[in-house]
Amino acid sequence: MVLVRLTGGLGNQMFQYAAGRALADRLDAELVLDTRAFDHMLARQDYTRRSYALSPFRLRARLASAADLKDWPVWIVEIGLRLRLLRPLIRPWYFQSGIGYDPGVTRLQEPVCLVGYWQSERYFLDSAAAIRADFGLLQALSAANQQLLDLARSANSVGLHVRRGDFVSLADAAQVHGLCSIDYYRRAISLIRDRRPECHFLIFSDDPEWARAELPLDSSAVFVTGNEQQPEQDLALMSACRHHIIANSSFSWWAAWLGYSPEQRVIAPTPWYASAKLDARDLALARWQYISRV
Repeated sequence: MVLVRLTGGLGNQMFQYAAGRALADRLDAELVLDTRAFDHMLARQDYTRRSYALSPFRLRARLASAADLKDWPVWIVEIGLRLRLLRPLIRPWYFQSGIGYDPGVTRLQEPVCLVGYWQSERYFLDSAAAIRADFGLLQALSAANQQLLDLARSANSVGLHVRRGDFVSLADAAQVHGLCSIDYYRRAISLIRDRRPECHFLIFSDDPEWARAELPLDSSAVFVTGNEQQPEQDLALMSACRHHIIANSSFSWWAAWLGYSPEQRVIAPTPWYASAKLDARDLALARWQYISRV
């Protein structure tokens, strides 16, 4: 069995699932998802409150039962998260070493529990086609979104994502992540238009009022709203676009990654993190174009 500890928002959970799924495929093992971290997060006020978000997808995994978890006490995770020096002694738990790609994953055997964020395509590149299929929706898009899907799939469509939300409202998130400036979006829009003057934009944002007021777009731009409680619908629409301007957001990253085609153009921000202590080089993709987010 490969057990994966899920935490964070939809994009983070997708990275965790993908790394676990690829490892389980290599080991020919069952993948089981541990959601206990969300119970802990709901009790805290200094975190964005999150919950399990992968139920809309065609996952090859199941949620852990009480019987599954009796041999995996959560207090061991808490010790490992706090005391890094003890992690090598806490087996078969496997804690990601740092924020970049951890090659130790390739040596793991089951049973094992993955604890980390696993934000690199390198963990699941060999399983890319299967992972894309796993993140297909179980249910059809709503009628309103189905109409937008035709627009997203049309030639020269550009999905543009503006992430604000807790990157503005929570001090810790602002220090770690920070925001992409309006100048970043202006340059990115200009770069897309230089090559594709006929492009049309679909805008996805947790702050659509800010996006409407600040982005240099004309009346043809479509602001996608109404999916606040169904982020997977936004993800499906954004990934259907031909090209992407993304934010420093794992949600953005996945929308562009799922929407890969040989003709795709992706404009992405650098640095990814506001904190100089965090290195995002393993999150970066060589086929994407990176420009300053300042």
